[in-house]
Amino acid sequence: MDFVRVEVERRRMTPKRWIPRLFMFFSGFVLLLISLILMITIIGILPGLGLGSLSVFLIFGAFFGGERFECPRCGFKNNFVTYGKHNETCRKCKQNIAIDWIKYNKGEKVNLN
Repeated sequence: MDFVRVEVERRRMTPKRWIPRLFMFFSGFVLLLISLILMITIIGILPGLGLGSLSVFLIFGAFFGGERFECPRCGFKNNFVTYGKHNETCRKCKQNIAIDWIKYNKGEKVNLN
């Protein structure tokens, strides 16, 4: 298959985007502390491990960033690419897609590559 190029805008980190991430981080941190307290006792080892793994995913998700884009071949809109990646595969049609990151500065398009 050939590569198709897509321009994806790297959006600014606004309060609408960082407040949920901050909440996810603090809730994951609190759950991690509770899981550590649970793992001290013999009865709480298994629940503590489960709660600890959930909290690690919450903490990881708070720092995991990316953008959604639309596949130019099939029009599938729920594709997700993490920041820094330069290629991705469409989840529906398996088309290889090259990502061009675009940052908007005062109305100008600046290519990050």
